[in-house]
Amino acid sequence: MKTLRKLGMAIMIALAFVACKSQQNYTNNGGNNNRANNDLVFLDLPCGDDSYDDDDYLKALGTGTHINMQSARSAAFDAAQSMIQKRLGGFVQGVASDYSRTVAGQASADKVQRMMESEMNKLVEKMVQDAQKTCEKFAQNKNGEYQSFIAIKIPKKEMVKKMENILDENEELEIEFNRDQFRKYANQRMAELKAAQKEAGN
Repeated sequence: MKTLRKLGMAIMIALAFVACKSQQNYTNNGGNNNRANNDLVFLDLPCGDDSYDDDDYLKALGTGTHINMQSARSAAFDAAQSMIQKRLGGFVQGVASDYSRTVAGQASADKVQRMMESEMNKLVEKMVQDAQKTCEKFAQNKNGEYQSFIAIKIPKKEMVKKMENILDENEELEIEFNRDQFRKYANQRMAELKAAQKEAGN
């Protein structure tokens, strides 16, 4: 009888130890007990601080993976450029639509919008190609592949200023260009871009 009691006590102690250990692992791993998280490592995103817009710059982060370091670097840079150009495509369309429907009559608004988009998209393409690289980091996996992280930025005020100049000098627009009105819509759209990027990153 004593032997059975000792055996029962030993089993209870063992179960209590296992339960305690499980709770400890659960707590240390953020409460996720759906899997064993002992091998889970949380990492900071390389160049993460340089990938979000601020008041002065539009920013983007691109990544690329390749067995060749230079190819990985090129892929990351292309990805960053593509991302920022895609965002600016929506910006150009929005500003051109807002402005053209304010300053042009209904009959000519569509024509003005198309011409504005064409001129501004040419400028955007050039500025994206000339974008300043602000961060570059590399990693290498166990297969020997390189992973590149590259962040770029474009100055907001400079871009809007250049847009104002090319539109003001374009005689084919057939409207009297209003810099203040254009800048107002551009700044509104810039703020929307920044907010959308922040929301997507959360």
